Amino acid sequence: MTVNSLPPDQTRSSLSRVHYSGGSPGEELFAHGRRGEAARLAALAAALDGSTFRWLERLPMLPHWRCLDIGTGIGTVATWLSRRCPDGRVVATDRDCALLPPAAERDWEALEHDVTTDDFPNRSFDLIHIRWVLSHLRDREAVLARIVRWLAPGGWILIQDLDRFPIASSPDPVYRKVSEAMCDAVEARIGTDTSWARTFPAPLRRAGLVDVDTEAHVAPTGATAMGRFWLGSTDQLRGDLLDQFAVTEPELKHVREQMVNPSYRDFALASVAAWGRRPSPRHA
Repeated sequence: MTVNSLPPDQTRSSLSRVHYSGGSPGEELFAHGRRGEAARLAALAAALDGSTFRWLERLPMLPHWRCLDIGTGIGTVATWLSRRCPDGRVVATDRDCALLPPAAERDWEALEHDVTTDDFPNRSFDLIHIRWVLSHLRDREAVLARIVRWLAPGGWILIQDLDRFPIASSPDPVYRKVSEAMCDAVEARIGTDTSWARTFPAPLRRAGLVDVDTEAHVAPTGATAMGRFWLGSTDQLRGDLLDQFAVTEPELKHVREQMVNPSYRDFALASVAAWGRRPSPRHA
């Protein structure tokens, strides 16, 4: 489906949904309607938004820019973009918009949209942001190449994705074992590549972008926002960890206790960012 016109607050509820879970009928891993998912995504936003906003501020943003936020989650990045581009337009998409603020409480557009199947017209946006989405997709680089076509000449894209590399160096062997198993479980259940972001910025260069660069942010776990996110993720993966990845109940208990321990600090997933510009004709 190509979205040619985006009336404010219009959604596409008929879009296909990707069912991530192999569990009980109707259950989806990390589904927005699942108990605790809103809190888990809010914790992730609290852990990542500061670095996201710093990276966006490096781009030459103008008040009239047309912006697209893919996989918007609870909409914090879309809200920030709408304040930076008050004379432009911000469209925020997700496969499920149930966790977004009501239309009366936001000044940006929400659209249910599956980035793997649904389209936008070429050259529609001056800025595209996508965080922690592409690594979950099996055809991630093909999807990225299609997204780049939605950029206007001279427009910018900022992608961020998760990477597991900080976990391997954890000095806590139990935390390291459980966290590695969590990454393995997500790879098995969803097809996530938890090491793809370590290849940045090469995917942007292959997509034809210029002025490309990359940087990583690693938020600490413990009694922190990232710790709350990691705790929520552990809860959702609990069955897989116990049944398929040789994690024991005492080991899960240890990790749960450390994620609420004010004196504990470790690292989970890194958020690796890469950004680049679509060449304008005179620079092509």
